[in-house]
Amino acid sequence: MNLKNTAGQILDQVLTVLDQIKAEDYTAQIPLLSASISQHVRHILEFYICLFEGLDKGIINYDNRKRDVRIENETAFTLTVIQQLKEKIYSIKDNCDLILQIKYGDVTDVDIELKTNLYRELTYNIEHTVHHLAIIKHSIIQNASYIHLPENFGIASSTVRYTHQKHQ
Repeated sequence: MNLKNTAGQILDQVLTVLDQIKAEDYTAQIPLLSASISQHVRHILEFYICLFEGLDKGIINYDNRKRDVRIENETAFTLTVIQQLKEKIYSIKDNCDLILQIKYGDVTDVDIELKTNLYRELTYNIEHTVHHLAIIKHSIIQNASYIHLPENFGIASSTVRYTHQKHQ
C-alpha cells in the first residue's frame, strides 16, 4: 500500500465517525482528555492543511496552524475539508524536498529548521492521525458507543501486522 492510499484510508476512518456521531457528542468536552472529539479532529486535519499550505513555499510549520473552530463545530464543513484534503493527497505526483520549522519550549523565538520531504511529512501525518484516532476511540467507547468503528481504528499498522502474525 502506498502513502497516498494509506492517508486516504485513514481520513476515511474519520469520515466514518463523522457520518455517525451526534453533534452533541462531537463537541462535548471529555474531562479525562480536557478536549472534545471535535478538537482532536480539528488538530488532525490542521496538520494536513499545514502540510499542503507549506508545499508552495517549501516550508512546513505545524506550530503556525490556523486552528479553525468551524472544524470543531460544523460537521458538514469538516466533511468538506476532509474531502478536499483527500483530493490533494491523491493528486500528489512526486516527492519534493521541504524544510520543517519547529520551536521547542515556551519562550524561544528561534525556529529550528530541519530538512525533510513531502513523503516523510505525509508519513508523519499518518502516524499523527493514528495516535489521535486512538484517543478518539476511547472517547467514543465511553461517550458514544452507538458508533460502529472501522476495524483497526486508532491502531498502528505495525501493531496490526504484529497481532496478525502472533495469531497465525
